[in-house]
Amino acid sequence: MEKERQVIDLISDNFHLHASKIPDLSNEMSLHSLPHIMYVDSGLSCDTFNIIYIHRPDLTKEELNQALDHFQSRNLDYCIWITKENLTSNTQILFTQLNIEKQASEVGMAMQFEHDQYVENVNHLNIRQVNDRESLKVYSRVIAENWSPTDQNVITYYSRTANHYLDPNNNIKLYIYYYEDQPVSCVELFPTNSETVGFYGFATLEAYRGKGIGTTLLTFALNRAKELGYKNAILQGTEDGLNIYKKFGFKDYTTYHEFV
Repeated sequence: MEKERQVIDLISDNFHLHASKIPDLSNEMSLHSLPHIMYVDSGLSCDTFNIIYIHRPDLTKEELNQALDHFQSRNLDYCIWITKENLTSNTQILFTQLNIEKQASEVGMAMQFEHDQYVENVNHLNIRQVNDRESLKVYSRVIAENWSPTDQNVITYYSRTANHYLDPNNNIKLYIYYYEDQPVSCVELFPTNSETVGFYGFATLEAYRGKGIGTTLLTFALNRAKELGYKNAILQGTEDGLNIYKKFGFKDYTTYHEFV
């Protein structure tokens, strides 16, 4: 049980840092931290980047109202994330009182690298690393085009934060999959520290799904994480991808709930 709790903490710490690190570095964005909750204001009306994260149980009504009032006073879209461990009965009552409803759930998963065995796949050659502003623009468009119409807020976000994503000191790795020279899918490797890395932004354009591209990106990301010396990998998995993640060694430890 203690081991499981430690893994859940690894997952939560990476999620927390992923949501907050880049906005905290950006002059146009802001990070607000309270004892049980933190919230990120990207300056955009976009619930992809405006995040309220409840990272401890026993949330108070005052803390939640402070976060909600911030976004409502600025007329910005936002979302709330919380793990099942922190979704206590008192927090559920607060949500009900404030008409906050669950929108989606994802599974918090993790794996530990026990050996340096790599997955060989010739299609790994179709994956290119983002290393300049132009390729970051391509990366952002692949993500943005997963919405219809294309979400321009996503493109604006990466344009405003480009220096931080491209700064090698932040150790963030972004990759794009090219299918017949067209950018169609992507993934992000975001580290907590030298031992733990999170996989984010698995996104494949609808017309290119079902071609094994997602699996190729996953095995590429696992290979790359091992090469970089990480010992743990974590991700938030949707139901569609759970079997694939489990096939390559991920185990489910918690559930993330998204509320609006």
